[in-house]
Amino acid sequence: MDKRRWIVYLIRCSDESLYCGTTNNLKNRLEAHNSGKGAKYTRFRRPVELVAASPEMTKSDALRLEYRVKQVHASKKYLELTKEENKMTKKLKKDLQAMSKALNELVQKVEKMQQQIDKKTQPAKKPKAQAAKAKAVKKAPIKKVAAKKATPKKATSKKVAPATAADTVLAIIKRSRKGVGTAALMEKTGYNQKKISNLVYKLRKQGKIKSVGNGVYLKA
Repeated sequence: MDKRRWIVYLIRCSDESLYCGTTNNLKNRLEAHNSGKGAKYTRFRRPVELVAASPEMTKSDALRLEYRVKQVHASKKYLELTKEENKMTKKLKKDLQAMSKALNELVQKVEKMQQQIDKKTQPAKKPKAQAAKAKAVKKAPIKKVAAKKATPKKATSKKVAPATAADTVLAIIKRSRKGVGTAALMEKTGYNQKKISNLVYKLRKQGKIKSVGNGVYLKA
């Protein structure tokens, strides 16, 4: 069987006559006709133009259609060629309808099979008696544990007063034998220079510390 696809074509020559032929490459065949390398009939009737072409078919079918077209009158050649096209179109449409019908039947079968599978895979329902029993079971109440009251701590007889900023500075100076400068007090207490100066002035006035140098203080 010839696997190449062939068509039957109909062209109009420059003298208004019609020529029918077969080819498996319409574009190249038309170029050959117009270049004078085609059929002997069209060589001196150029240029030619395409009038109609059949659907693709085997070479044997194309030769039979070409023969039928050449046997009829020029006025009927076009009808004879397109009649074959309509016939093939109808056959193709019929084949497509048959395929569509078969596909729908296949879809219905698949849907039925899916429904059967779904029924088998569904979990079994619990008996009504078990369901009623499950509802009757009540959850045990959660016992609330009363929070124990915290026993107040016994108050101590002696109250310790909180350390003041001046006490903090005084404590640092007391621990030093050589004296402590303003920069060291700022670093250890985190106070700024103004606050350190005020505290040092207050402690000196109270007679608790003394100045032993420029900005250096020692216990009095």
